Amino acid sequence: MNSIKLRLLGDGRLGYRQLIRFSTIMLVNGNLIVDCPLRDDAIVLQQQFAFDLYRIASRLKVIQTIEIRGNGETVYSPIQLR
Repeated sequence: MNSIKLRLLGDGRLGYRQLIRFSTIMLVNGNLIVDCPLRDDAIVLQQQFAFDLYRIASRLKVIQTIEIRGNGETVYSPIQLR
């Protein structure tokens, strides 16, 4: 799992990298779950940095969907990559 988080941190704008750095990253059956520490962080990730996350995650073939959570609560349901 650490390798996926490192790949997600490898590119993207500064604010995006800060959000990913402090978030919990999980991969469950092809679903990438980004659990931000705060609900507001999850909203910012979706509204301002969704393209960064989508672009980087789409390069990783094991990821089929992306789900964004804020403190364990699903804020944005899984989004299909392909």
